Amino acid sequence: MKKMLVLAFVLVFVLSGAVFAQDGILNDDGDFEWDPGVVGGLIWQEGELYANYDVDTGDGVVFVNHIDADNPGDYTNLEEFDRSGEYLDVNTEESDKQEVAITLPAEAYIPCYLEMRLTGNQGTTSAISYGPNASATGTTLPQGQSGYHMVFDNEIGGYLDANWISLGHGKNAEIDPGDEVFIGACDIFAVEVISNDNYKYEVTSEALVGEGGAAGHKLPMYMRTELNGNVLPNDFIFNAERTFTRTRNAGVKLEALHNFKVPFSMNTVHGHYSGEVVFRAVTI
Repeated sequence: MKKMLVLAFVLVFVLSGAVFAQDGILNDDGDFEWDPGVVGGLIWQEGELYANYDVDTGDGVVFVNHIDADNPGDYTNLEEFDRSGEYLDVNTEESDKQEVAITLPAEAYIPCYLEMRLTGNQGTTSAISYGPNASATGTTLPQGQSGYHMVFDNEIGGYLDANWISLGHGKNAEIDPGDEVFIGACDIFAVEVISNDNYKYEVTSEALVGEGGAAGHKLPMYMRTELNGNVLPNDFIFNAERTFTRTRNAGVKLEALHNFKVPFSMNTVHGHYSGEVVFRAVTI
């Protein structure tokens, strides 16, 4: 681009010599110089040679290249004009490509979803937490109502042996107390948990506490668990405050079945016992 501009300037300069006249002088070397006192074009001096006739082609056209390859700046008419760092912007190579870019930060915030469903004893309760700082906690036994809770009674859950096999049930079932005799809960409780975050599933309880004639005595609870179709080999015993725990990754559903039973032995004092079982899911 820059070279083209210079060439255009030289072309105008040469053509102007045919229109204007200006006095000039030859210096001692025989080269033509401007006469600064005269305005106009060049006056050709007779006998002055401008061409190298050794390259004459015989067609009346002579081309003389006055560019000095060793000193290219010698024929530059713009003062202090340096072409040594000239870059030709031809845009043909990958390295010539230009670029503009603006980086815009992008962020997304996905709310957490956590749900647990508890089914058993002729009832289903769902607890759902939508978004941060949302805690869905409560009880399956509304104030002033009854019928949806865990009950250990020989007429409902009946008697079980150490392997969770039924021994019978009834108001006055003739089954003697023993170290391997238990009373089962009123139902098998099913739990489902799902979340879009990593979460922890817990079952927390402790030994039931005696009331009335059984005051001062405690009754441990045994829990058998099946997780996603696999029965765990050992019972979990709530003989003090304890927590059964399992973890799952985001998007992985947990399905659990829980059986409960309490001992019916000669050391199990007759009477009423009470407590609570907490089923909980917490994101981690």
